[in-house]
Parts: sequence; structure tokens; C-alpha cells
Amino acid sequence: MTIFDDKLSTLGLTVRLGANGPLEAMTSALLAGTGRPAVAIGSGGSAIMAEFFARCRTTLGHGVTIVQTPMEFVVSQDDWSDFDIWLFSAGADNPDIAGAFTAALGSAAKTVRLLTVNSQGATSLAAVGYDRAQVIVVPVAERKDGFLATHSLVAMVTCVLAACELLTRSFGKSDLIARYAVEVEAIVTSEAPLCSIFRAGDTVVVLHDPQCRTIATLIETSLWETGIAPIQKVDFRNFAHGRHVWAARYPDSMYVIAVTTAMSREIWQSIRAALPTSVRASEVDLGHAGRFRTAISVAQGLATVRALGRATGTDPGKPGRGEFAEAIYGDQGLARLADRLDPAVRHKLDAVHFHDDPTCPTMGAVLARNQWLGIVSEARIGGLVLDYDGTVVTTEARLGPPADEVVAELTRLADSGIVIGFATGRGGSAGEALRKALPERLHPSVTVGYYNGGHIRPLSIDIEQDQPEANPDLASAATWIEDQALLRPGVKLKRGKVQVTINHSDVLSPATFCASLATFPAVASGRIRPVSSHHSFDLLPAKTTKTSVSNWIRATVAADAQILAIGDSGEPGGNDAELLANAPSVSVDGVCGHLGGSWSLFGRSASGPTALLRILRALRVENGHARLDLASVGESSA
Repeated sequence: MTIFDDKLSTLGLTVRLGANGPLEAMTSALLAGTGRPAVAIGSGGSAIMAEFFARCRTTLGHGVTIVQTPMEFVVSQDDWSDFDIWLFSAGADNPDIAGAFTAALGSAAKTVRLLTVNSQGATSLAAVGYDRAQVIVVPVAERKDGFLATHSLVAMVTCVLAACELLTRSFGKSDLIARYAVEVEAIVTSEAPLCSIFRAGDTVVVLHDPQCRTIATLIETSLWETGIAPIQKVDFRNFAHGRHVWAARYPDSMYVIAVTTAMSREIWQSIRAALPTSVRASEVDLGHAGRFRTAISVAQGLATVRALGRATGTDPGKPGRGEFAEAIYGDQGLARLADRLDPAVRHKLDAVHFHDDPTCPTMGAVLARNQWLGIVSEARIGGLVLDYDGTVVTTEARLGPPADEVVAELTRLADSGIVIGFATGRGGSAGEALRKALPERLHPSVTVGYYNGGHIRPLSIDIEQDQPEANPDLASAATWIEDQALLRPGVKLKRGKVQVTINHSDVLSPATFCASLATFPAVASGRIRPVSSHHSFDLLPAKTTKTSVSNWIRATVAADAQILAIGDSGEPGGNDAELLANAPSVSVDGVCGHLGGSWSLFGRSASGPTALLRILRALRVENGHARLDLASVGESSA
């Protein structure tokens, strides 16, 4: 008897143990995720479990389930907000599942759940310390699987199957698990006659109904992992699109395993009739591919692997592996990558992918972030230039006063010798708000660049009494915009002397507005340039820039001092893009798509005044210069 034979012979014991497993926890977890999308993550044998879990959620009508490997999940830039993340791992102790767990916790997922047979696995133990995380440990008759997942896989399948039965049964006691045990035992104690026509050296093609991915994945994974046969799995119709060429060239050495359902039998029969007669084929039919039949198919798949292993003289429980195997399996690369892909790096990569700037360097994002952090942390800061809306105050509450905590930190820095400036897209209303918030003694020393830097004055001056000269192109642009019917009915633009502001909410179609605006002569010729904040479009004279405020302040600080810029609209076209383009700078929201440009410290985990306050509190002042203490702000330059 082979090791694999021995493991399969006792699978019924594991199924029967499952009747007394953590069914309440699993049932509650499934029920809590009703209507929410989920991601099911597993590799190797656990990838089979991820497919079974997805099938169960589908048949329950609980919502979309995306199946991914740990690496697919770690490198994904998708937004997992309000998703349930499910991790499947027998031992919960391999570095890939650890990396996936790290990435899941770093996402905005609703919950992170781990299904395992090992409560002492590294990831199981790590999950205990997090409120969003839950570990569900299932009982197993034999803790060690051998090379392929057997008892651990069936244990997890049994737990989910039993929980689904509890969710769908109205009254009475179910004998489903007992029946499952009986059928599993019958399958693993009998031969697999359908595999008798397989020959060593065959190429195996698993043609399957997409509803049967569980058994298809099991056979494909197991045959590759054990080296029993080269194999491809593909659904019936995808096979029809060119993958049948192999059958034309090598019909005598091709073995097909067709996995059908009531829906797809005829589709398979048409393919079977068309294939060369020398292509050998076996069939497995899962009926309607419900949860129970899909669970049964796990045992059928294991029995198939056993039969094909016998034909090649391979023990799937101990197929033999190369000396290099442990170096590959145990490599910590994905876990390290997950640690490095913190919210700030993922935030930046979102922008890199979205804007797809061809001039963006191909260096790693983590290295680029560390270089930027090094500049920021080593800067001797003598001045501070802040955007206002979205940075000092939230965009939603921009007409209200800054938070007292922000004002206190700005006052502390100013009293310590740090020169404070503001670069705002607003006019006099920003100055009025700041004069009310900041101590009057600071007003003469605080600089404000109104209209995106188009009119720079000390805070002590009310610009209602000190207006800039009007730019004639801006008035013409405002009239043209109104005449083009680009705005909602009844909207009239306020014509500022050095800026025209158009609220996003007043534009009928942002895309049409931007495309049409580009054709206006003063914009097309470059005399006027449009920029955007999170609530408005601003039209400015070409030379107007928020960096003028930084240049203004730089003349008042020591020659070796640097100006730290902080804003929220660093994306291309944003009204802080130039201000934040070069370090030392920090965005508290949008960043550009260039690794050498603007960066955030927190990604989407903190933004606006909340992020600003953390930054201000981390500025340590000594001898008239400040340094940003990354350790206290929640970042590290390592």
C-alpha cells in the first residue's frame, strides 16, 4: 500500500469528525457575508478548497467570489473595500499565506478569515491579535497529509458543506455528513475504472464545465505537483478556440477527462464526436454540480489521481522532489513583498497604473518610496507651505474653521521659528478663516498665496482691500464657458481677477468640459492653464503657481533650510501637483503617477486634516529647524 492509499483509506474518519466541527462559527461567518463579494485565497491543495468555497457561495446566492492565489492577491491593486477575505491553508505556516494575510489586513476588507486544521500555525497565531480577523480550525483524523492535501482538504470541505446544510435546512436533523462519509469511503475503497485507459506518457486534458472547477483544479494541481503527467485544464468552449490543435498533432498520446453537468453534457458530446477516435476519454458527471456533488467530486478527483499514479508507478503521497524544492517552497519573497507594499506604496502604485506615465522609471516602488522618505526625513525644515481646502480643512467642511488641534500645532511651529505659509485656491475667505483661527501676533509673519499663488500677501492684510490686477483672458474664458452650455442650467460663473473657479457640481459632464476647454484659444495657446482640486476646476494665468509661495518663503529662511510642502491634490492636473512634485513634500491625499513625484505617508488609511495633524505633531524643532520624525508619524525609512 502506498502512502497515498493509506491516506485515502481513512478519509471517512475525517468526514465523520467534521459533524462535530466548528459549524456554528462557519455558519455565522457565511451568513454574515451574505450579499457581500468575497475573495477566496489558496495555493496548492488549498486552491481546491478556495474553488469549493466559491461554488458553495454561488449555490447559496451569497454573492460573487473571486478565487486567487496568494501572489495574485498580494500584487493586486484592486480595492477590496467591503469584501470578505477568506484564506485557506492546511498548516497556516507557509510564507505565502502569511503574505496574503498581511496584504488582507492592509486592505479595506470588511473581514479576514482563515480556515485551517492547525491552530498553532504562524498565521493562525498572528490572526488572534486583530479584531477584523477570525481563525476557524477544523478537526482532522490525520494531521499529516503526505505530499498532496488529503485529510486537510476533506476536513475543510466537510466543515463548509455542513455549515451550508445548516443554513438551508428548515427543520429536523440532517444526515448529510453521514451520507457524505459513506460515499467518500465507497469511492476511495474502489478502483477508478474510467482511468484504466490512461497510459504513462500521455498528456492529460481536463475538459470541464465551469461549474466543476473544484475537481478540475484538484486533478490539474495534483498531476502537476506529483509529476504524473503534463496536464491542462480548460472549459469545453475555451478548448474549442484553438486548444484542440494538440489533439490533431498528438491524438495517440492524449487522454481527456471530461467533467460535465446536466447543462453541459450535450456540449461535451459534440466535442467528443468531433475529436479523433484515437483520443482516449473518460467522463465524470456531477449532475447539477450542487454543493454535495461538488464535495463528492473531491473524493472522485483524489481517486483519479491515485489511479493515474498507479499507471505511472508514482505514489502521489511521496512522489519524490528535487533538492531545490524546499528553497522554492520556503522562500520568504512574497511575505517580504507584502510587508513592503504598505498603504502608501499601494496608493502610489494605484496612481502609477492609472496614469500610466511612459516616463515613469521602472525601479521598484518600495525603493522609490525609501529614497523619497530619506529626503523628507533628512530635510532641515525652515518653512512650511500648506494647501488649505482638503489639507487644513476637509473638502466637505471647507467653509468651517480648522480643527483646534491643527491650529495648536501650527502655532507651536511658528513660535519655534518655522515660517508658515498657505497656498490656497481660494480668495479672501481663506484669509478671513485663518485670521480667526491663528493668534493675531502671528498674522504678520504668516504668508498666504491666494488664487493658487496668484496673489501673495501677509495674513495680516485683508485682500478685499488689496486686490490684484485683472487678467483679461480669464473674463473671456468665463463668458465662453457659459456660452458653450457646459454648465448646469442657471449657473453663472464668478469672474475673479486672477482666477475663475468652476465647481465640479456645476459642470454637466467633467470629461466633456475638460475636452471643450482645451479648445479655447487662451487655453490652447498656453496663456491660461486649468487645474483641479477635489471640489472645483480653476482657470489660472500661465505663470500662476503655488510654488510661488514656497519661493517667497525661501527668501526668509536660512540658506541651508528647506521648505516642506503639504497638499492634497498631487495628481496630474491637480492644483497641488507642482507644489508636491519635488521632495521634501507630503500629500495627504492624491499623488501623481510618477515614482519620482508626490508621495503620501499613509495612503488611504489617513487623509486630509487627520493626516496633516499626524505630520505636524511629528515635526521636531531644534535651533529654528524642524525634522520629520518618521517613527512617531507611523512610518519608517528602513
